[in-house]
Amino acid sequence: MNDVHALSGAYAVDALDDIERAQFERHLNDCAECRYEVDSLRAGATMLAELEPVAPSAALRSRILTEIATVRPLPPQVVEVRP
Repeated sequence: MNDVHALSGAYAVDALDDIERAQFERHLNDCAECRYEVDSLRAGATMLAELEPVAPSAALRSRILTEIATVRPLPPQVVEVRP
């Protein structure tokens, strides 16, 4: 990974492998911005875990399932890399 800052979200939810985790933890020692972001993301994840699940209404579920069939997936973006 070229930008270690991009690992903060995965680190906050314990989704890094051992090598990435060690790399990011070394980075955290020197980066207050990433420490703040990790703390913020962990707080948000904790709040989400405390929410009660809410089932969608039958009408909303039906509408979404009907409309999703009409959405055409976009093709992948191709970026030309020049030496």
